[in-house]
Amino acid sequence: MSAKWEEFIDNLQDEAATLLKDDLRTLITTAQDDSNAFVERQGEKLELYLNQLADGAITKEQFEGYVTDIRDLTKMQSRKMSVASKARAQRFVKGITKLVIKGMMAAL
Repeated sequence: MSAKWEEFIDNLQDEAATLLKDDLRTLITTAQDDSNAFVERQGEKLELYLNQLADGAITKEQFEGYVTDIRDLTKMQSRKMSVASKARAQRFVKGITKLVIKGMMAAL
């Protein structure tokens, strides 16, 4: 069964949304399966915020603020991580920027 956030992004109709759906799923799944607890938690938070947006519990603007906070916090935390964890955290930050902040927010 799909999570609410997956159903929510499946209902986005324009071309940008179509292109980002699979990438967004991969970003969240990869982060949640990460061996670094911090990156894993950020993936969980991203999923939580997507579910809240899908439920109408938060506004588009609130969602964008929360996601920007995740991105910025991950950037700061990555400076303290080992090389391997740092690379994964940086990929997560790039994914949030590209897929969520630039891609999904434009599709909403």
